[in-house]
Amino acid sequence: MPRGLKIFLAFILGLVVGEAIPIIGYILATNFFGLFDRDGGGAMGAIFILGPLLAITLGIVFAIVAVRRTA
Repeated sequence: MPRGLKIFLAFILGLVVGEAIPIIGYILATNFFGLFDRDGGGAMGAIFILGPLLAITLGIVFAIVAVRRTA
């Protein structure tokens, strides 16, 4: 597999993992700790604010790790 494709796939994997972490964290917080989100603001914050921020961050980190490992 070409090096560029490995780096691209690592970036995509980082995007998926980074978007999933806040969503799973929100679900666990509301169910496990018994939190009640009446207006859905916590869910929207997790999905539309924290999700993309963490997705871009982890995508870049995963790509950097892939660059160093394939060098």
